[in-house]
Amino acid sequence: MRLRFAPMMLAAVAMIMPAGSVQSAPAALGLHVKPCTQGKTHVPALCGTYGVYENRATQSGRIIAIAFVVLKARHVSNRAIVVIAGGPGESAVPYATFIADGRFEKAAVPLRDSYNIMFMDDRGMGASNGLECSLTPASDPASYFRSLFPSNLITACRAKYSATSDLALYNTNNATDDLNDIRAALGYPKLVLDGGSYGTFFSLIYMRRHPDSVESAVLNGVDPPGFEPLPGEPLGAQRALDDLIAKCKRDAACNKRFPNFAQQFAALVQRLDRGPIPVTLVAKKGAAPVTVQLSKAVFVDHLRQALYDPGAAAYVPLVVDRAAHRDTVPLTTLINVVAVGLDEDLTMGAWLSYTCAEGIPFLDQSAVNNAAAHSFAGDLRIEAQRSACAIWNVPAMPASFNEPVHSDAPVLMISGSDDPATPPHYAESAAKYLPNARIVLVQGAGHAAESPCVDALIVQFVRAGSATGIDVNTCSAAFKTPPFQTSIKGLVD
Repeated sequence: MRLRFAPMMLAAVAMIMPAGSVQSAPAALGLHVKPCTQGKTHVPALCGTYGVYENRATQSGRIIAIAFVVLKARHVSNRAIVVIAGGPGESAVPYATFIADGRFEKAAVPLRDSYNIMFMDDRGMGASNGLECSLTPASDPASYFRSLFPSNLITACRAKYSATSDLALYNTNNATDDLNDIRAALGYPKLVLDGGSYGTFFSLIYMRRHPDSVESAVLNGVDPPGFEPLPGEPLGAQRALDDLIAKCKRDAACNKRFPNFAQQFAALVQRLDRGPIPVTLVAKKGAAPVTVQLSKAVFVDHLRQALYDPGAAAYVPLVVDRAAHRDTVPLTTLINVVAVGLDEDLTMGAWLSYTCAEGIPFLDQSAVNNAAAHSFAGDLRIEAQRSACAIWNVPAMPASFNEPVHSDAPVLMISGSDDPATPPHYAESAAKYLPNARIVLVQGAGHAAESPCVDALIVQFVRAGSATGIDVNTCSAAFKTPPFQTSIKGLVD
């Protein structure tokens, strides 16, 4: 999963996310919109759906409603920025309320003077005929501590949705075309694409398919077609872990409290190499502890996802140290928060349709073997995802889908030096085909390299319509690494 927001943040947001932000209208072709407000500040907005054929190629058959929200510009305007979520599988629409109140994507606040801010749930996600599959059942935590993608749950989910949806039609090509239909219906000549993680992949595909509809693009955590990261990105995970070990050594408090972090981590991985280990889980505050078996695949992948965010990574030395002293509750708490947070945030059926058609078929086995040989993560996530895709069984996209995207549009790319999901070299590879792109590298940042400094650069870029003159080095000095944690209190409160 490549998420716009970090897993720890998503876990917190999931508990306060407003349910039913957009009510699905009966599926009918075309635009269905009404005035609404968003957030505690009651920002004027438009809420609605746009009916499209599920099968865009034949323009016949089942109609699905694509849900969207638009925060209206403070001054009447036909210009728009579209905020594109990650995953694939994240619902974008619910974030409208948080961005309206300035709680995420703070660059949108000043830009809303002359730009409408748009959020669309891609087909199959959220309120757009969402293909919801829970892979972390509260009644059976043992299943998701043992397997990343429990086969019985994948099988049941496929059986449920294949009866009512053509799972092969839920992909990025179709979703970008849906967005372009909505753009035209709302009267926006061009869009500023604001994508994070998978949202950058979506943005680049949109730039390929609808080049005349792009004003500019902001890409945060770049995941480009033609250079797509491996599932689980083993080398990125290893690099992020190595950076965390080095940071702990340099930090006097962390080094004093966890002097053997690297050795303890290696010992824990070696224990898991011998098979699943029994661990104690307290699923929520006040719950009775239960013993479950933790597999290496689940440990390494959810640990990697914790490394997305420096705030979450700050807990890793603590949980590894406590596990080394036979107290596994902090470790299972972290894994549970990440696993459940991801499952609640992602529409997993859509994630399977998109990734099984667009990523898994294009894996380079030599790259997989090399990454597995040089990372604590190995190829466990890759093989688990391959198995899930064999059950989901959707056809691969054509080979041309995996080619690099060429575009002359102005592009601002933002990368965190410690990003375990989309390391900076992916932005560098994509930029060779984007002559008007510039890369902002934020030293010390993880997968979501957002900060007041980055927000200011985004505002400057969007207003100018050009990355020329952007100081790409300024935001590293402004980035502050969160302190290492010595208690799991923040994980459970």
